Amino acid sequence: MQSTDSLNRREKTFDPAIYDRLKLAIDTDPAKDGFGFHTGIFVDPWAFTGTSDTLLLVGAGGDSARVQLKYWSNTSHTLNETVYTLQNGDSFNLPEIKVKDGKTVPTTITTTWGNIITIPEMKIHRDFQPVRELWFDYKNDDSLKLRVFPFATEAQAYTSDDPLRLSNNRMFWEDSPWIRRWQTGNYNSSAAPVSFRKGYWDNSISYMVRDSGGVRLTSLRGLTLEGKPTDSTHFTTSWATPKDPWQDYSDYDNISGATRLVTAVSDNLKIGATHTMRIGFTEDEQKTDMRNQVIAADATFEFIEGAKASAEVAHSNSQYDLSSPEFETKARGNAYLFSLVARYPAKPILDTSYDAIQPDKGEPYMSKLRFFAAHMDEGFDPALSSYRQTRRDSFWSRHIHFNRPLEYFYQGLYYPPMKYDDVRPFAIGNGIDIGRDALGLRWEASWDQKVDNLFDIRNVRTTEGKFVETVTRDELTWRVNERLTAKALGIYQHMPRTKGGVDPFLYDPETGEYLTDWSSDPIDDGKDPSLKTGSVGLEYALTDWLSVNGVYERTNDYTLAYDNFPRGILNSAQPSLAYSEYGNTYLRDRAFLYDQQYFPQPPYEFYNIFKLGMRIMPVDKLEVYLDYTRNQFDQAGQISDDMNHIGLEVGYLPTEKLGLYLRYTYSIWNDLDRLVAGDTKSVGHHNVFLAGRYRPSEDDELVLEYGVSPNYPLMELSSTNPFGGGLQTIDTQHIIRLYYRRKF
Repeated sequence: MQSTDSLNRREKTFDPAIYDRLKLAIDTDPAKDGFGFHTGIFVDPWAFTGTSDTLLLVGAGGDSARVQLKYWSNTSHTLNETVYTLQNGDSFNLPEIKVKDGKTVPTTITTTWGNIITIPEMKIHRDFQPVRELWFDYKNDDSLKLRVFPFATEAQAYTSDDPLRLSNNRMFWEDSPWIRRWQTGNYNSSAAPVSFRKGYWDNSISYMVRDSGGVRLTSLRGLTLEGKPTDSTHFTTSWATPKDPWQDYSDYDNISGATRLVTAVSDNLKIGATHTMRIGFTEDEQKTDMRNQVIAADATFEFIEGAKASAEVAHSNSQYDLSSPEFETKARGNAYLFSLVARYPAKPILDTSYDAIQPDKGEPYMSKLRFFAAHMDEGFDPALSSYRQTRRDSFWSRHIHFNRPLEYFYQGLYYPPMKYDDVRPFAIGNGIDIGRDALGLRWEASWDQKVDNLFDIRNVRTTEGKFVETVTRDELTWRVNERLTAKALGIYQHMPRTKGGVDPFLYDPETGEYLTDWSSDPIDDGKDPSLKTGSVGLEYALTDWLSVNGVYERTNDYTLAYDNFPRGILNSAQPSLAYSEYGNTYLRDRAFLYDQQYFPQPPYEFYNIFKLGMRIMPVDKLEVYLDYTRNQFDQAGQISDDMNHIGLEVGYLPTEKLGLYLRYTYSIWNDLDRLVAGDTKSVGHHNVFLAGRYRPSEDDELVLEYGVSPNYPLMELSSTNPFGGGLQTIDTQHIIRLYYRRKF
């Protein structure tokens, strides 16, 4: 969905608009028993939306499509969406259409298969939605908690604590499955052959539509009830339905529910049961079109102090396209997980998760171990959880860092609701996903708070026994003395030989299918795509006011170490894959890559990365940081400090109330636009950001900014590198922002 009218790059990577925001939050004391409530009122560009009437548009080739344009005030354009036609199964992308005087500009679109569709001038019916958060609570001495939320963000989606996490499993930057909409299937009566497009869970709005703080604007409407019938039993049930900013409040297309019961049989044994349900409805008649249920039972047994075993068995049953009986499909499947967790020195860990096991203050030695074995049938369908991203490593975990995590992004009145401890569990993937068998072992040890070591290995195969990957890593941090810290990282990812024309790393997050490479020089068959990384780093404090750090990395990882950026952007999909199932013909999108010839192909050659940093604090109020990166992989983009660049960062606090900040970055990159045009020459870019912050009191501040900050000062959620070093835009943006914020 590439826009040519507004932001011009699919989704905005920064918000160039200057806007006003009024945010009002009212809360009662959450610690008190009885009734309480919370409300969040926002008056900003995202509160002003609008929709057109729904029109049936007939193309020049005869096919037709139903189109409703969605307007939002932050861009003064309509939303870019994919629309499927009604007869042939064709598709087209709606551009961001300009709205002027309450009407859209007439627009002509060419579909994927060459049909011409004209969208006439359409009136936008505007709406104002200032309430984004509203809920009512009742609490009775922790034995009963009830929350009814007419308006809530995805933060209210229930996350279960069962071993498989059957509700709301996802990567921390993903949209919650709870807020995705149900799209009904369609019968393509004029296609050749006649086909049917199955209904599906659509995250095109839930993932993309966010405010400038990264908060998703799809609401949840529902309730959550927690109870403790006895001291040893805990019960939770949650039910909700999503609403995107363009739906009427009375509209709904699906409802989700999850229930969890856990009881302690004894001091060292607890058992649990989990049930999730999801129902999708047709848009017009509100008939049931999809039904999914998952039931599971689990147990955790601490057989000796400091060592526990957990197991879970789950079964799912799904029915899709119930409103089209001829094309109704069913799916059934099982999932199993067994894990063993141990801590030494031994301490009770029955109710402690693996990630929460940490050394006690002053403890000279602590180690912990986790082993797991997991299986998910191909037909297993947990509709309220996604494992597509949690199965793999986060790109920032495949490098050495010396920056303080997450603190890099936040300044002033607002601090991150998400801490690094919330993000750290997602650093290393576990390989678990539908249609896979996964084995994993992790061992972590800490000696006297000076030496930390992490060893992790996982082996993954399909349920049919086909080899997927074996990933081994070892990370070492050694605080040699008060001034010197050393780090080392080694990763070996063994992969099967390539299949001709199929990328070994990029896959469709919805289906898990690896993408086809349609480049002029596609991936060859039978090559070895295995990845190896070795890196070492030192940080040394020469004096109390001067420290230096350096990292050397040798690797052949051109993909996972950069989250496949920018090459992963060069992808698209066409509604061109017809397939048969139980005697019927179905049509689905075929995802593919293009212009991959500009990037290295398997077998990957090794290259070097050198990174240097110097921190200077000549006085208490002044901090200067210089950093330099030389990366032989010129296409490494700006999502982290692994991009070729020189940077200068200055923070100055002349008084407690006044702060000044400067960041200058000179970067060198194979610009993506030039690259796809055949120009492989690296080009230099200058980025300057200036900020002044005045805080008359602890409850208010006045901020003046020039440019676009690499530090995300207004962001409430980081979806990139939590260690910082990335850039939202590589060139200086000549934007001046002045804003005042106050807590009442």
